[in-house]
Amino acid sequence: MSEKIIGLIPTRMDSSRFPGKPIADICGKPMIYWVYEQAKKVDLIDELYVVTGDDIIVQKCREEKIPYIVEKRRTSTAAQKLSLVAESVEADIFLNIQGDEPLIKPEAIEQIIEEILKNQEVYYVGLRSKIKNIKEFEDTNIVKTIVDRNNYALYFSRSPIPYKFDCDNAYRVLGLYGYRKNFLIRFSSFPESNLEILECGVEMLKAMENGFRIKLVETEYNTIGVDLPEHIALIEKELRNRIF
Repeated sequence: MSEKIIGLIPTRMDSSRFPGKPIADICGKPMIYWVYEQAKKVDLIDELYVVTGDDIIVQKCREEKIPYIVEKRRTSTAAQKLSLVAESVEADIFLNIQGDEPLIKPEAIEQIIEEILKNQEVYYVGLRSKIKNIKEFEDTNIVKTIVDRNNYALYFSRSPIPYKFDCDNAYRVLGLYGYRKNFLIRFSSFPESNLEILECGVEMLKAMENGFRIKLVETEYNTIGVDLPEHIALIEKELRNRIF
């Protein structure tokens, strides 16, 4: 019996570093449009929705004919927001597709799905990709990770890890995760953890502090996340290269 897979794109207007970024104009369309367009190319996803509590994002979704779910209850993390949806939506696997990665590759999403489908013991999956230069390695907007020999995360940090930079051993995480439903609902109940606070909101650490493991699949499909307004120009340049 096949497992039902729901893709969810959590979005909110009150980003501390870039307020209003889900509807930031990119080549004439709001950013969430481009995220949705990339994700809907994945045939393995049964249903795909933007999840938001902001009326202006709902309006943009209507204008662009993007399916959406309104969830106005306040949460501190994306996983908590998605767990509220998971409680009332029937599915086996939920994908957390970050709304600030408009260049996310469909193939990367497929890697998450394939990993969680092939192993019933895996309940939390993410992606990691190699950091190519020292500037990215030292950028606190980029969350770095190290893994064990079985590709389970040992730690996540905004600081450079490991201490010595090498393009063959330094990895970043992408804004894309897959959860089995039971774990997602349980994960959302965990209080904010000490390491999560110290790392300025890296919520994966909350799972690890409670004894859960996160499988990280290595990918070649790197992307550009939008953390600051100046990142929009980089996205537009890449999109124009693809379109024209």
